[in-house]
Amino acid sequence: MALWKKALALALVAALMLSMQGCGYRELYERLLIHGIGVDAVEDGFLVTVRSSVSPEDEGEECFTSTGKSVLEALTNLSLSTGREPFYSHNYLVVFGETCARQGLDSCLDFFIRYYNTRPAVQVYLAEGSAGEVLSFEKDGKLLRMSELQELGKSGQLNGKAVGAQLLDFVNGVKREGSSAVLPVLRAGKEGVEIASTAYFTGYKQAGALSLSQTRGYLAAKNLLEKGEAVVQGSFGAATLSLSQSKGKIDARIDGDGPVFTISVEAQADISAVSGGRSRLGAGEYAQIEKEAAALLEGEVLSALEQSVQEDNCDIFGFGNLLYRQYPAYWRTASAGWHEEMAACRYEVRTSVQVLRLEG
Repeated sequence: MALWKKALALALVAALMLSMQGCGYRELYERLLIHGIGVDAVEDGFLVTVRSSVSPEDEGEECFTSTGKSVLEALTNLSLSTGREPFYSHNYLVVFGETCARQGLDSCLDFFIRYYNTRPAVQVYLAEGSAGEVLSFEKDGKLLRMSELQELGKSGQLNGKAVGAQLLDFVNGVKREGSSAVLPVLRAGKEGVEIASTAYFTGYKQAGALSLSQTRGYLAAKNLLEKGEAVVQGSFGAATLSLSQSKGKIDARIDGDGPVFTISVEAQADISAVSGGRSRLGAGEYAQIEKEAAALLEGEVLSALEQSVQEDNCDIFGFGNLLYRQYPAYWRTASAGWHEEMAACRYEVRTSVQVLRLEG
């Protein structure tokens, strides 16, 4: 009886292994292990540029392109040139080209959210130009590693001039009541790939872009500014400040003329360098540095607000969402025409910078 049971167990194991092979199971070495995907809209559909590892054991990477009437068809067509099935679980990031942003990212975004084999929690970028230029960029004759490109999404934590976004962040930004979405923009130049600006959207279509300094103003207002360097001028010369412990807050109130929004930003800063080789600063010069630094931040916040909200009608600061949560009755009447109405609202910006005095 014991021998019979062992024989039956072995037969079942063999049958299971054969059935798995019959269902099309593939080993990792038979798959295209994707690390990055670039999508450009072309006349007849989409051009995808894919970066993948050479093999599970090899750290080298390859670059492939393919076209199709949809993003998924273009990716599936990669098997025509590689002989391998695309595998998305190792994917680091997605880059959309300018052509996708102009026609609307909803035409090529759904696959990355809906398809069972993709990871929606990956970094997402917009390219200044084509996504293919970014994904195929070579440095010193070698393809730029996707892990290096992924790190650019975290650079805002270091310099305070770049946003970071995952696919779900972007979709939520589009669908959230009274809000607009943003994405970091990549530029492929002669020396490398860098973050060039911040794109903002009306729905799924790009409406404009913030400069790096405007991006810092946006991050400060949204309480997302962690650190960065700021240079201010005055009788003290040129002082370089290292910003830290920034706090941003947006408040809303309704008066007789409509909504009023107050943006408050407070930050601390260390003096990292002063031109002229001065060893000491007077108390009055500290006060002047603080005043100039506060004015610099205020200008960056106002510039980002005036361009995105008042000129391009994109609510990247989430003013409408604030009304939706705090004044739901008002929002029900204002939401339909909010993108036009918000340009006429009142905005107050208050900034302060405390410079740490380390000299006696």
